[in-house]
Amino acid sequence: MPYAQNIAFTSLIKISGRLREFNFRRRSETLYDVDTNDERGDRYFFNVEKLNEQWSLRNSSSPTWLTQNELLITPAIIKQEQEISNSVIVSKKE
Repeated sequence: MPYAQNIAFTSLIKISGRLREFNFRRRSETLYDVDTNDERGDRYFFNVEKLNEQWSLRNSSSPTWLTQNELLITPAIIKQEQEISNSVIVSKKE
């Protein structure tokens, strides 16, 4: 039986001159749950999905400041995916 690894990480991303904390949780190889909050403390939940080899926000109900800054959010996932693949390669060598 394959082992399903639970991966969660937090990344600080600067949007509109403010550092915002984004919490990511990997659901599958192509889907992450993400949450963050705005200046008033309202929390927003959305998904980022990999389609056609590109990561993109999946919820159309996300506020404009999130959808307009999608290209700032997705590199955090790309970086994490590279670290995951590097750790798998190291594990196989050992």
